[in-house]
Amino acid sequence: MKIYHETKSFLQNSFRAMEASIPSPIRVKYGERWVLRYREEHRCLELAIIQKLARYISGLNASLLLLESGYTQELGAIFRTLDEFQQDIVFLALPIVGGIKITETHKKYLEQFFQEEFDNPESAILSTQKRDLVPRKKILAIIANSAQGGLNPHDQREISRTLSQTYSGYVHGASCHICEMIGGNPPHYFLSGMAGTYRQGEFAYNYWDYAYRGLISLVLTAKALGEVEIVDQGYKFIKHFESITGDTGNGDAEALMKKIKRKAD
Repeated sequence: MKIYHETKSFLQNSFRAMEASIPSPIRVKYGERWVLRYREEHRCLELAIIQKLARYISGLNASLLLLESGYTQELGAIFRTLDEFQQDIVFLALPIVGGIKITETHKKYLEQFFQEEFDNPESAILSTQKRDLVPRKKILAIIANSAQGGLNPHDQREISRTLSQTYSGYVHGASCHICEMIGGNPPHYFLSGMAGTYRQGEFAYNYWDYAYRGLISLVLTAKALGEVEIVDQGYKFIKHFESITGDTGNGDAEALMKKIKRKAD
């Protein structure tokens, strides 16, 4: 897994370089506590994008620790969050680098994203505020209609839906996913990870995709922030990553979907 640790270092170092170009948060009073928040005039698409990238990289690092210890159930739950973080980055970057105008959905997303969780910081129970989240299907529809990914909008939405469904069972604890914890003779639940089992190998294979998508998300973020040098470095590292792992994220997405549909008929 040497290449994954190398990827981890590259992502973190690149993030640090971009982080230096954004305004720092300030200390503000929130109830009886002091917290860090960004000034209202700094709350923009670019800031939301880099915050989402921070969560993606942190989640990817946590995923690597879980993978090495064989905690596949927990890894599946984190993969599910990474799916949404990447979707958010693409969605937020589209008005900057994707050739579309900022939509009302983007404006609503930013409003709820920077909103405090509770309007009564001293009592969550007495708080009357509810976070009016933008439906995920609206975010996916805007991404699909932007022609990103080389697929028609319908197929793009179906792929996003399938990815979401694949790992949702790990988040909610569906029986079919929990049964993956069973092994050995006699059969028993593995409660301290599944290191050394084929499940660990399966998730090691899946981890490639999330590491690769992390690199793509980094490049997209750098483009949105105007960090040309980091964009170039990102593309070079992606080629290095592909050469080491022997796989690429390239190919004709439309042709692949047609092949999948033919097999289903």
